Amino acid sequence: MKLSRARSAAVLVAASSLLLVGCASTTATEPTATTSTCDGVHVVVNYGILDGTGSSQCVEISGDSAKAIDVVHEAGFETEGTATYGDAIVCRVNGLPSPTEPVVVEGQAEFTESCADMPPAYAYWALWQKSSDIASWDYAQAGLGDLTVKKGESLGLVFTTGDSTPTPVVE
Repeated sequence: MKLSRARSAAVLVAASSLLLVGCASTTATEPTATTSTCDGVHVVVNYGILDGTGSSQCVEISGDSAKAIDVVHEAGFETEGTATYGDAIVCRVNGLPSPTEPVVVEGQAEFTESCADMPPAYAYWALWQKSSDIASWDYAQAGLGDLTVKKGESLGLVFTTGDSTPTPVVE
């Protein structure tokens, strides 16, 4: 099975004690401005094939920076990591994918996400970051539990399926 570039980065995050060294990032081809200016950290969640409604929130932070996991939770999104990698790998956002319903991706074997280990390369939560409203999205270089974000930055979680890893979209 061929891993996508972004998926390979996720594997390296977990495999190298949650530190990514020398991994190429994946970027959007064109910067996309958010719909409004955020004086904190802008959080965007896209559920893809999952039965969830995408959302974006501006989260005010005290000080110049904050832990990404705290910002995502403050935006109203609950996350669950994996048993093996903890919060370095996002397994579920607001309970999705369901622990009891199979995930179906065209051309792949369906599976039910247990959050025990790495999700399959064809169906996982991708973590994105960008430095400003006009910057391009980059695949995050650390896991959600270790990543620090600054005011003016954006975080994105996108449930990714198939061979490509789409960047976050404000819906």
